[in-house]
Formats: sequence, structure tokens, C-alpha cells
Amino acid sequence: MKIFTKNFFLLLLFQFGLIQLLSAQQNYQKKAGTFPKPDRIVILIYENHSYNSIVGAAAASHINNLINDTANTALFTQSFGIEHPSQPNYIDLFSGGNQGVTNDNVPTGTPYTTPNLARQLIDSGKTFATYSEDMPSVGYNGASSGYYARKHNPVANWMGTGVNQVPTTTNLPFTSFPTSNFFQLPTVSFVVPNLVNDMHNGTDPTAIQNGDSWLLNYMNPFLTWAMNNNSLFILTFDEDDNSSSNKITTLFYGPMVKGGKYSNTINHYSILRMIEDIYNLPYAGAAAGAGVIDYCWKSKVNTGIYENVKGDCKLVVNPNPASSVLEFTCNKIFYEPVDVIITDAVGKQVGSYQIVNSNKLSINTSSLKPGMYFYKIVNENNVMHSGRFVINQH
Repeated sequence: MKIFTKNFFLLLLFQFGLIQLLSAQQNYQKKAGTFPKPDRIVILIYENHSYNSIVGAAAASHINNLINDTANTALFTQSFGIEHPSQPNYIDLFSGGNQGVTNDNVPTGTPYTTPNLARQLIDSGKTFATYSEDMPSVGYNGASSGYYARKHNPVANWMGTGVNQVPTTTNLPFTSFPTSNFFQLPTVSFVVPNLVNDMHNGTDPTAIQNGDSWLLNYMNPFLTWAMNNNSLFILTFDEDDNSSSNKITTLFYGPMVKGGKYSNTINHYSILRMIEDIYNLPYAGAAAGAGVIDYCWKSKVNTGIYENVKGDCKLVVNPNPASSVLEFTCNKIFYEPVDVIITDAVGKQVGSYQIVNSNKLSINTSSLKPGMYFYKIVNENNVMHSGRFVINQH
């Protein structure tokens, strides 16, 4: 009788555990279904500046231009670094923990064998790479070179062939970052400017201006491409400047983003978890308990196909950057009037045009000063599409 009771009790425990496991899997699948599925994610990481030193700052005009694109940019007003100094935060973002690293020295005991984002993506059939400016070669493992700093490159700590380790080809110099054919990008990329261009070196406002200009010069082509190719751009900082509570600037930009300001508290673990949720990956380290970012997405993922009054429209804006002429072209005709509204970087309207019984609009941009501009395509007060373009020197 005792043996029967014991076996019966064990059977109940097994069944209960199995039910719990299946329930957890179902909950995870249901949760994962609430996220968009970007084809590519690019994460640009800047250095050592607080939220208040960037948001609204004149020196960060291009970053604030992105923030002002309220149709496609989510700004997180309560985003925080995990700790100080720089290096542990990069490792946190990459692996859900600092792996015992508490300083900026080259970590001992590497390569690590702990779970990390790159290995998770590779194991799921996807891809990952870090692009580091001034790094001299693929798979470089030195502490520094020029203005390159290994402390800002977490993937270098997992290079190898062992458990959870990754190939050297995940550790790339920024010269490998594509300039136009962004289909060549891996599923997820970390982009790390050098010590001058990531706002680390120098004094403000010059340090901020250096990083801000780098965004315009090197990331703008991807930002433009992302809007029509189901891709997501994330901008964040490793930590603040020790002036506050480690509050930093974090924004998401892309066609799937429900623009606006969000006061939900997030950190590096939250971003890691979000990527793991998006691609249905297991959680690494503290990402499992991080805040879930499932509230800043459009209900219908926007992949560059937009509804107009008589069918779908895949919009092409060309050339971008432009000089004297800019053309908007749709693959379907607008049979009813739609308005194209152009505004400058501070939101002032500088042009208004209309398309009707046509699929294209050409505008003369020779009167526009060089810089960044925004456009909206509007039908009966409904914004059908919005984006940005750059005017070069005439």
C-alpha cells in the first residue's frame, strides 16, 4: 500500500510538472506572438551621456530629429544602464549579466561559455555580428587599436569553438558594414563607433556633436532603407555620465514602431529580452526577469506596404539623399487626392503637394537648405505613410 501511494504521488507530480511545462510553453508562444518580426535589427550604442544631456539638446540635433518623428520613433523616457563603468553594461546587453566583470580591463577567463545573444541567434538559424569602428581585422582580440576599444565589444569575449562560443566572423570591423545593400546585414547587429564618434572622448558639446554627426553620415542610409524593408533601428547608451541615476537615451525607429514617448522602466536586460521574444529565443541570464517591451508596436506590422484609397502602395522615395529633385513613386495609382506634406527638422511646414490620378510626385528641392526633412502622405487626415529624407549641398 505504501509503495502504491508513493508511486501514485510521483505520477501526480510528473503529470503536474508536465502540465506546467506545457502551459509555460503555450504562454511563451502566446507572448511571443505579440511582437513584430523585423527582418533585421541594428543597435547603435553610444557612450557615457545622461538622458537630459541628449534629449532636447542642440548638439544632438540629428538624434532629436529622429525623436521628433513621432509616427515611427518610440522614445523611452525611463531607460537605465545597469551599472558602471562601460564594459559591464555591454556584456549585460549581450548576455544578460556582467559575467563577473566590474571594470574596463580585458576580462580574464575568456572565452566565456555562458549563453549569449549571438549564439542563440546562430542556434536558431539566424545570424549576428558586431561592427566596431577602427577595429583592424575580423576577429581581432586585442585590447585597443587606434580609437577602437575592446571594452565596448562584448562579442570578443565569446569567440571560440566551445559551448556557447561564437565564430570570429561575428566580430567585424565597421568597414564590413554595408553602405547600400543592407540585405547583406545579419539578423541582429551591434554597431559601435570609435572612442571619438561614440561620444566617449572629448568634452561637450563637441563630443555629442561628433556622435550625432556620425549618426547622420553612417546610419542614415540604413534608416531610410529600414522603413521600406521591415527593419528596426535601436539607439541606446551604455551608461550615463555619473550625473544622475544612470538614466540614458533609448529609442526605437522603424515601420513597425508605434511612435510616441513611453514611461515604462526599461534597461539593457529589457532590450535583450525583447530581441529574444521577437525571434522566439531562450532567455539569457537576467533577461528572463526583465520588463517586457510589448507595448510600442503597431497593431499591423508595417513592412513598406501601405493602404491607399484604391489598393496597396509600395512607396519609393528617390534619390535619398537628394539635391534638386525628389520623387515619390507608388506602384498603384492614387485615384482620390492625397497630400504630401514636407516639414523641416523643427517641425515647420516647408511644402505641401497633392497627388491625384497618378502614382508619382516630383518636387523641386533646390530651395531647401541642406539637412534633414520629414514627409507625411495624408488622406482625409489619416497618415498613410511617413518618413524622412536628406538634402545634400546643391
